[in-house]
Amino acid sequence: MSTSSEKDGAAMASRLEAAMDTTARVLHAVGADRIEIVTFTRGRICLQPMDLNEGEQIAQVLGCDFPLDHRMFVPGHTLWTGLIGDLEIQVRSALRQAVAR
Repeated sequence: MSTSSEKDGAAMASRLEAAMDTTARVLHAVGADRIEIVTFTRGRICLQPMDLNEGEQIAQVLGCDFPLDHRMFVPGHTLWTGLIGDLEIQVRSALRQAVAR
């Protein structure tokens, strides 16, 4: 008979395995050679491209269309976010030049 903690552990392991599978598909879609750092958890995948100037293009390929500009960091950068299934995807890019309205 399995305990509640064993079931919880199995559920967490399953989510982590799903995140690894999604990470593999994402890297295949954008080209693993373009990515320097990958960080993933049960609920999030974060990508940092080798060249931050390619970050926005990579984000577009993955459907990440919500930008968050970090201007206070040196150097500044933009973090593009979106969802693939139930995982949040984040792609770091060079700081975008926001359009004045």
